Amino acid sequence: MVYIDINILSDKIEFSIFRNFSNNKKILKRNEIIFPICYSSPQRLNYIRNLMGSFIEEYNIGHYKVNIGNLDKDEDIKVLIDEMREVVKIEGVLEELFISKGVKTWR
Repeated sequence: MVYIDINILSDKIEFSIFRNFSNNKKILKRNEIIFPICYSSPQRLNYIRNLMGSFIEEYNIGHYKVNIGNLDKDEDIKVLIDEMREVVKIEGVLEELFISKGVKTWR
C-alpha cells in the first residue's frame, strides 16, 4: 500500500510518499511544494489540487494523512489567524481531492 503524509505550512506543503512493507517504510518521494507568491488564493488552491492529483495517479496512493504546522510560532494572533485561513482552505481542497479519488484516511 502507498501512503502520503502531508504537513501544511503557511507558505508550503511538505510531504512524503512511501510504501509500507510490514511496518518498514520505503520512501518513494519526499519533497515540498512552495506556493508561488504571484498566485492569488484560488490559483494557489488549483495549483496544489492539480499537483497532488498527479501524485495520487503517478504513485497510486491509497491512504493519506494531513498535519497542520506552524501553530506554535510566537507571532501576533492576527498574523496567525490570517495564515490559518489559507491553511484551512488548502486542507479542505486536499481532503476533497483525496475523497474524490478514493484515497482513504490513514491514522
